[in-house]
Amino acid sequence: MADRFDVIILGLGPGGEVAAGRLLKGGRKVAIVERELLGGECAYWACIPSKTLLRPPEARNGAARAAGVGTPSLDWADTVAYRDYMIRHLDDSEQVRSWQASGATVLKGSGRIVSRGAVEVDGRRLEAEHIVVATGSEPVKPAVDGLDDVEVWTNREATTLKSVPGRAVLIGGSAVGIELGQMLARFGSQVTIVQRAERLINREDPRVAELIERVLREDGLDLRTGRTVVKAHRDAGGTVVELDDGARLEADVIVIGAGRAPRIHGIGLETAGIQPNARGLTVDSQCRVTDGLWALGDVTGIQLLTHVAMYQARS
Repeated sequence: MADRFDVIILGLGPGGEVAAGRLLKGGRKVAIVERELLGGECAYWACIPSKTLLRPPEARNGAARAAGVGTPSLDWADTVAYRDYMIRHLDDSEQVRSWQASGATVLKGSGRIVSRGAVEVDGRRLEAEHIVVATGSEPVKPAVDGLDDVEVWTNREATTLKSVPGRAVLIGGSAVGIELGQMLARFGSQVTIVQRAERLINREDPRVAELIERVLREDGLDLRTGRTVVKAHRDAGGTVVELDDGARLEADVIVIGAGRAPRIHGIGLETAGIQPNARGLTVDSQCRVTDGLWALGDVTGIQLLTHVAMYQARS
C-alpha cells in the first residue's frame, strides 16, 4: 500500500528547499526524499565550508598589505572548529525536525522512480501527481591512468579536511580549483594547479585570468596551464603525477576540480520514459520535464549555481 502526496521532491538542496517551502505554504502535502543531508552540497561541502576556510588567510593577507598593521597569525585548530560549526558538524537533524514541523514528510534514503507518479524509498512506496527531481550534481572524475590507486579528494574531502597536506596537485583551474588551491597554499601546502586550457577560468575574460594567476603565483602556487594529467601512481614518497609534457609532480593528495555532472543515474528516470541528455534533464520555461515530472537545479545542467536553482524553484 502506498502513501499518497501531492508532490514528492527528490533531493533537498537549495532549489528543493525553495520548492518545498512554497508548496507547503500553498497547502500541498509534500514528501521530501534526501539520501544525504538536507541542505545539499552548498551547505555542507561547497559554498559554506570553502568560504569559511578562505576567510582567515584572506584577512591575514589583507592585514599584511595595510601600513601600520601587524600581520596576524593563523590558527588552524580554531579555523577547523569554526568550519565544523558552520556546517553543523554534518548533522541535519535540526533541519529534519524543522521541515517536519512545517508539515512535510521527510524520508532519509535513496529514492527511485518506479513508475509514473510513484517513488520507492528503501521499500516504502510513495505516490503523487507530481514528482520534482532536484538531485544535484557530482564531481567529474577525469580519465587518468592510475587515479583509482592513489589518494584523491573531491571538494568534499577538501572542504572537510582535518589537516593540511604537505603537497597537493589540483586537476582543474576553474573556480573550484582556484579556491581550494589558494586555501591550501595559504595554510602552508605546496600546491600545483594543472589546467588543460591555456589559462585559468578560461570561460571568463582573459584579463580576469591574468589577474588571478598573478595573485596565485604571489601565494606560491605552481600553475601548469595548457597541460593535462595523464598518469598517477604511488611511490615511497607519496604520489607521482605525470603530465603530458613529461613533467613529474610529487604530491600527498590529488584534488579534483574538473567540473561536475548532473546526478541522474540510479533514480529510475528510465521507468518514467525519460532519457536525459549529456547535460542532464531538459526542461521547459517552467522546469517541466514531462506531465507530472519536474526538475530544477544542477540536474538540469543550466548553470550549476545555487542561486540559479533557487530562481528555477520560484519560476
